Amino acid sequence: MDYPRFNPNQSVKFDLASGAISVDGSSSRLLVPADLLTELWTHAGTDLQRDFGRRLGIELGRRAAERLGGNRAESASLEAVVEHLGGDLALTGLGSMQLERWGRALVVAIDKSPLGAAGDELLAAVVEGALQRMVGRDTGVVVLNRDASLVRLLVLSPATASRARGWLDEGLGWGDVLSRLHADAKGDA
Repeated sequence: MDYPRFNPNQSVKFDLASGAISVDGSSSRLLVPADLLTELWTHAGTDLQRDFGRRLGIELGRRAAERLGGNRAESASLEAVVEHLGGDLALTGLGSMQLERWGRALVVAIDKSPLGAAGDELLAAVVEGALQRMVGRDTGVVVLNRDASLVRLLVLSPATASRARGWLDEGLGWGDVLSRLHADAKGDA
């Protein structure tokens, strides 16, 4: 099935007379400085952080799924999902998204997010919520690594994400985490 290309033309509307901004006909939006959002995020508790990020992601996933022709996008190609979700992330101002494959691992890479390293967990929660909404399956998204302006987010099942977070928290390098996950998938570990 062919899916429409992401087209951002006239997606963001500014109604200066009423002081309102909307994206694709959604409820009102705000333009806020990224550093203020990041500061607010870092001072929120863990549960509130996760809820905020996932709810934002669910909204992005809903818009992308609707453009792909329905309530869910599970029948869409991976490329179409990435194009539309990446377009919505860009419209929101969260950065530029691409997909990477590391063996069997699915990695979402987000470049030039104005949130910087302090916002990596927020981006992980956003991607987690968006994927859950788009494909109707729970996922766990783990911050795998960060370069100068690029963060890599590993997409896993919730249980496997918990194991990967544990390994990263123990100080295991991200390459070693991927190796362990691949070994586990083969039944070697």
